[in-house]
Amino acid sequence: MTRNYTYGTPGLNNVGSYQMAGLPYFSGSEALVEGQEERHTFPQVAKSVTVINHGAHALRVSFQATASMNTPETTHHFITVSGAATPGGLTGSNEITLNGRMKDVFISQPYGGNTRYEIYAELTNIASGEMLTLTGSGIST
Repeated sequence: MTRNYTYGTPGLNNVGSYQMAGLPYFSGSEALVEGQEERHTFPQVAKSVTVINHGAHALRVSFQATASMNTPETTHHFITVSGAATPGGLTGSNEITLNGRMKDVFISQPYGGNTRYEIYAELTNIASGEMLTLTGSGIST
């Protein structure tokens, strides 16, 4: 008896695409200055993103540019990753991992001075063009 198996193609609703995720993506900045925001657009949809703050100043991680948000300071549509200053002037690191489908993240530094950070993303085989743009309540308004 012959069986015909049909395998799903990589896509937003294909569970196997997330189970088999793991393509690495690394990036970051050596000197993100006060008021600067950097956008990291992934070549495929990310399953998770880890942001590591090695600098003394806190960072903001969001899914929309803070300039496009409706008063980001009062609506808090971002996650703050604390600065890593330790006693004696040494620098450690603080990090956060965000789990969920995303095609890009924005990193900003509104608190003064320069700071250094790194990003690690776990990518799927899903083309980033298939991912919708995240907006609306809880994201940008």
